Amino acid sequence: MAHPVKLRVIAGVPKDCNFWLEHDSWNGVCEELAVTVRGSSFEDAKRKMEASLQAHIENVLRKLLRKGGKRVA
Repeated sequence: MAHPVKLRVIAGVPKDCNFWLEHDSWNGVCEELAVTVRGSSFEDAKRKMEASLQAHIENVLRKLLRKGGKRVA
């Protein structure tokens, strides 16, 4: 009999975001999910957007699991 291996898998979800330079900092927005960030460089803003989107999606999934008590695949 095979033994299961439990591990965390992080799946990226592509989202369209807009970034622009304003007053020496980079701003970013994902309008669909109402997520905004500000970074010192484009790369910093992009990193912050990725982290913010990941946190937002995890939060939504946690809320769904609490409401329904069901696992989301």
